[in-house]
Amino acid sequence: MKIAIIGGGITGLTTALALHKLGIKSTVYEQVATLNEIGAGIWLQPNAIKILNWLGIKNKILEKGVQLQKVNIVHPNLKPIKKLKNELIQDEYGNQTIAIHRARLQQVLFDEFSQYGQIELGKKYISQSTENNKIQINFSAQQIEADMVLGADGIHSQVRQYLFPDSEIRKTNQICWRGISKFKLPESLMYSGRESWGHKRRFGFSHLPDDEVYWFAVKTMNGHREKTDIKYIQSLFKDFSPVVAEIIEHAGFIHTAELTDLKRLKTWHRDNTCLLGDAAHATTPNMGQGACQGIEDAYYISNLLVQNNLSQETFKIFERKRRAKVDYIVNTSWRFGQAAHSPIIQPIMKLMMKATPEKILTSQMNKVYQVEGF
Repeated sequence: MKIAIIGGGITGLTTALALHKLGIKSTVYEQVATLNEIGAGIWLQPNAIKILNWLGIKNKILEKGVQLQKVNIVHPNLKPIKKLKNELIQDEYGNQTIAIHRARLQQVLFDEFSQYGQIELGKKYISQSTENNKIQINFSAQQIEADMVLGADGIHSQVRQYLFPDSEIRKTNQICWRGISKFKLPESLMYSGRESWGHKRRFGFSHLPDDEVYWFAVKTMNGHREKTDIKYIQSLFKDFSPVVAEIIEHAGFIHTAELTDLKRLKTWHRDNTCLLGDAAHATTPNMGQGACQGIEDAYYISNLLVQNNLSQETFKIFERKRRAKVDYIVNTSWRFGQAAHSPIIQPIMKLMMKATPEKILTSQMNKVYQVEGF
C-alpha cells in the first residue's frame, strides 16, 4: 500500500516516523523546495515529549532545545500570579516542556526520517481524484498515485479545501508577533517559560540554546493594519518589565499574523483520505498544544492503522478516539485567549488562579498530558 503524507511539517514528519517505527512505509510530499530557519519557537509539552521519546528522538531534540522547569503566567513585572509550592512542571514520567526553534525541530524530524523513507520537496499539492479506489494526486508539476492520503498541510490545508471546501478559519481579533532574539537572559529567568498579562496585551518568552530567546507578543487589534517595527512593539509593552523591551530590541526576523483557529469540522476524513494536526483541528496557541496535538495524531493514526490492517475504517476509529480531547483543547484555548484580553474577565481569572488549589491545577495539566498507551 502506498501512503502519501501531504505536508512535511511537524505533524507530517512525525506521522512518517511513527508509521516507519511500526513497519509501514510512507512518502512525505512538502511544497517548499528547501527547509529554512524562518520562524520562531515552540514549547513541546510532556504529552508530545512522551511520543518523541517513543520514537527515539527526545535526546536529539534536547540537544537543539532547552528543557523548561516551569511555565508561569505572570504579571507585567514578571512576578507570578500564583506562587506554587512545586514549580517543577512535569508528567508522571518526568517529562518536562522543551523550548526549541520550530525550524530546528523540523530539521531533526526531517533528518531522522530521511534515513528510512522518502521526502519529496517542491511538491505543491493542487488537487486529487479517486478512481477504482486509487487516488490520483496532482502536484504543480507532477501526478502520482496513492492508496491512502494523510493531509498534514496545516491550518490553510489544500487537502482540507479539496475534501471540505466550506471549512472556515475563525479569527480572534488578536495580532501576534513572534521572534527570536540574540540576547542572554538574566540567570533568574533561565530554564522557565513566562507569559505576562497586561491590559489587552500579553508577552511570553523563554530562552533557547546559544543565548537566544524565543518570544511572542499579542494584543487586541484596533481595526487598522498593525505595524511590525521593533520600536512600535516596544511601545506597546513599555509598562512591562524592562527585560521585555530588551528582548524585543534584539529581535531578528519577526513573524506577524492574526491568531486564528479552525471552525469545528463535522468529520476529518472522506473515503481513503484523512486530515491530521492543524489541517483537521487547528487551535489558537493559548494552551501551547497546537503542535503537540499534531504529534499525538501521528501516534494514534499510526498505531490504529496497524491494529486495523490499514483499512479505511481506521479513520472513523481515529476520530472517535481523538475528538473529545481535541475539542477540549480547541475550545478551552479559544476561551482562554478571549478572557485574557477582556478588561472584565482577566482580573477574575487572576483571582481564580490564586484561589484554585495547586492539586486541582496539577490534575488539569495531567489531563492534557495523558496519552493512551503510556
